[in-house]
Amino acid sequence: MTAAVSQKVSFDPEQLREKYRQERDKRIRADGNDQYIEVKGDFSHYIDDPYVEPGFEREAITAEVEVLIIGGGFGGMLAAARLRDTGINDLMIVEKGGGFGGTWYWNRYPGASCDI
Repeated sequence: MTAAVSQKVSFDPEQLREKYRQERDKRIRADGNDQYIEVKGDFSHYIDDPYVEPGFEREAITAEVEVLIIGGGFGGMLAAARLRDTGINDLMIVEKGGGFGGTWYWNRYPGASCDI
């Protein structure tokens, strides 16, 4: 899908896209997903959600939706809000944690409201 440019811009979009592609290519690792290691042993507790009761589970849901959003952080919630603004209401957000908030769910800062 490509969007039509509705106004003149003071740069060449294709040139900018190429510049970003080159920068991205500098950072791609040859080992790709193999760079990640399984979190186990002494560090396995980092996978657990410390903000839910032990044994917390959700019921499985089987549903067909027009849009599925993975992640209930700021970006996921904003995407859902913008989609609803356009009239798309058949959507679902799937979140691994016990609640929504992304970084703000996992890292809690007493007295802070938002850092975005």
